[in-house]
Amino acid sequence: MIFVSKILISDDFEGVREELVAKWGANSLRFIPQKPAVDFLLEDARAVEKESYIAEAQEKIIVLMAQNFRNEAQNFLLKLLEEPPKNIKFLIVLPSKNLLLPTIKSRLICEKRKKEREKAPLNLELERLDLRAIFDFLKGRENLDKNELSRLIVALGEAGVKICDFDAQELEFFYQAYELCALNTKSGPLLATLLLNIHAKSLK
Repeated sequence: MIFVSKILISDDFEGVREELVAKWGANSLRFIPQKPAVDFLLEDARAVEKESYIAEAQEKIIVLMAQNFRNEAQNFLLKLLEEPPKNIKFLIVLPSKNLLLPTIKSRLICEKRKKEREKAPLNLELERLDLRAIFDFLKGRENLDKNELSRLIVALGEAGVKICDFDAQELEFFYQAYELCALNTKSGPLLATLLLNIHAKSLK
């Protein structure tokens, strides 16, 4: 088997780790940082460079896994990604491709994989949605964590398709909202915008 350096879009870090170990073996893998981090820092990028120049007779996959990658760390890695040492491959794992600089994205292929999420109950009658219902729904949901927020966005999008017959451009708006979850966007304004879009569409 030959591994190709790439970007993997996923927030299921543990699942990705288990899959890699099962497929390639622990001896072929180096995780930097050793556990998934909130931010991939410049010091992590330096550790990647150091690990890259440790000679290996067999292929070695260096896995960079974090919720966010600092720009200075990405810039530090540019040359290394473009001209990796012999037998060295890279896998960058993060929740959204939008978190990477264009110069990084242009150097690696990208694979998108989303973890199957449990559907969130809406407890909202979209067929009879009005401003009062939107207000009541948003109460207590101003600061949801990103996992719960992403589940709600998926549920709203699926329900909205059935009720409002969204076109491709309107569906893209829901996809972008989902991507914003990875950037720790406030849940209140994001949900309010989506609900108002559904309400406006239902009035047409």
